[in-house]
Amino acid sequence: MALTDLLPDRPLQQSEVDALDDSEKIVGNFPVYLEQASRFAIGLVLVVGDTAHALSYDVEGEGWELIETCALDHPVDGGVHVDDMDLIEELQSTASQHAGASA
Repeated sequence: MALTDLLPDRPLQQSEVDALDDSEKIVGNFPVYLEQASRFAIGLVLVVGDTAHALSYDVEGEGWELIETCALDHPVDGGVHVDDMDLIEELQSTASQHAGASA
């Protein structure tokens, strides 16, 4: 099952983003919120295992899309190493730009 299949066909509310932390497979959850309505996420960087996935919500009706996938340089069990945070921030920026919002 694709990551996009796990998400509703709309931007995520903050409580839904927070609920992703309860997943056993997701070890990192880094949302991108709409600036003008900060409780809705239009982008996500989800880390599953040693891979970061940038997802973006297409506000023109296409739904959630996988934008980019990158292997972490410093994978650790159960989280994200501080040395991988630059990559996470780049992926957040990519997701934000794809959705047409600013992070």
